[in-house]
Amino acid sequence: MSRPGEPKGVCAVFDMDGTLIRSIEDIAHAVNTMRMSYGFPAVPVQEVIPMVGDGASMMVKRAMAGLDADPQEALRRYRAAYDAALVVKTTLYPHVTETLEKLQSAGVRLAVFTNKPQHSSEVILQTLGCREFFECVIGADSGYPLKPQPDALYAILSELHCNPAVSRMIGDNWTDVEAGHAAGMQSCFCQYGYGKMRQDRADSEIRSFEELETLFFTDK
Repeated sequence: MSRPGEPKGVCAVFDMDGTLIRSIEDIAHAVNTMRMSYGFPAVPVQEVIPMVGDGASMMVKRAMAGLDADPQEALRRYRAAYDAALVVKTTLYPHVTETLEKLQSAGVRLAVFTNKPQHSSEVILQTLGCREFFECVIGADSGYPLKPQPDALYAILSELHCNPAVSRMIGDNWTDVEAGHAAGMQSCFCQYGYGKMRQDRADSEIRSFEELETLFFTDK
């Protein structure tokens, strides 16, 4: 039984890379543009995948490990390269649009919490035609700590008047799972993405995006 004044809304908060969008080719292109600007060789896309998930600063440090380059300057060069080509090969994963439509029609509030910068996130979502679904988008430079810290999730739940116990954080990396649990939310791990799990276990796992529909509707 709900206490008086307790939020009753259901919210789905999404990560972006490896969850809503397949962006690794464009990320890898920016990483290699940065590396080659220093005279270092490009690396295969498969080597970039494990670098992703903990924010751009950490990814750049991993991409330049053992190489002579100032981390802040390398990050600046990466961001410039990425912002110049945000949506070249980046696409939505299959069934994202229709699944978001069904969730929204069923009254699920939709939001995004990503370690990708705010402007880049907004441009990508707008370009791919799904920005309209999300009532709130919080990126890495929005003033909140990066995942796995839950501060941005608290803000989203408060703004949308949603109950964390029936809401979910959905993503393909351990940072998403830990952030969700820290905020008192359920977590859903996307097996189809390119992130990784750690000790904290997700409450549910999906192999494709459309599985979310059944997950939300059967648990309500």
